[in-house]
Amino acid sequence: MKNLYSTLFTILFAFSLNAQIVVFHPVKVPNSEIEKFIEIETNYSKKSAQDAVNNGNLEGWALLRRFNPGPDGYNFMWVNVYKDVKTVVEKGSWWGNSEKTLGIKPSVLYDYGKDIVADRRYYYEMRLQLNGNDSPEFVIFNFTTPDDVDAMIDQTKKYVMPHFSKKMKSSGMVGWGLGTKITPQGEEFSSVMTYDSYDSLENVMLHLAGKGVIEGLPFDKLTPVDWTMRPVMQVISVTDPRQ
Repeated sequence: MKNLYSTLFTILFAFSLNAQIVVFHPVKVPNSEIEKFIEIETNYSKKSAQDAVNNGNLEGWALLRRFNPGPDGYNFMWVNVYKDVKTVVEKGSWWGNSEKTLGIKPSVLYDYGKDIVADRRYYYEMRLQLNGNDSPEFVIFNFTTPDDVDAMIDQTKKYVMPHFSKKMKSSGMVGWGLGTKITPQGEEFSSVMTYDSYDSLENVMLHLAGKGVIEGLPFDKLTPVDWTMRPVMQVISVTDPRQ
């Protein structure tokens, strides 16, 4: 089961370098609705997503829950992965298949009520990756807007990726990736996202404290990065590989 789960999550957070598109969709769920929301997502929405995966309209889907959210912040996030931009544009509303797959109209299944508020969607093109073998439990998302995106990517490939590759296993890191923003764009939006997936919350904390895989990075050769936001998310549910 552990190896299977790792394979499933690889679809979402260990992207191949063929311009896959990942779409983040944060959602704010009040405490009184969390149990119902998770039940709908894991027992129904996941089945619709799985049908889309099996039909080639989607590469993978995941539901993540934010660790230590603010009282008024977004506390869950849907993640959808598509093969390319063309698939996003043509098949991006795959959840409309719920009546066929579940016998429930989308307007009924996804009528969460006024208390559940979804943010806009954020589209990224994946550019770099490191794959591990174990199943992740938590993911750190790191957002920034560097002055020179290409320079950051070049430095990351030259210095960060080799270092992470050597220390991943001993630090509990099971995956890493970097993507560049497609939309929305503007001064208030980050242009680059990286993720660090881990096997435990403890190893996430060590990472954020500058220990674990971070120790020994050649910071003197890297342009300083000003992270605008670094949310930690717990993996709740993911789709299976295409059947």
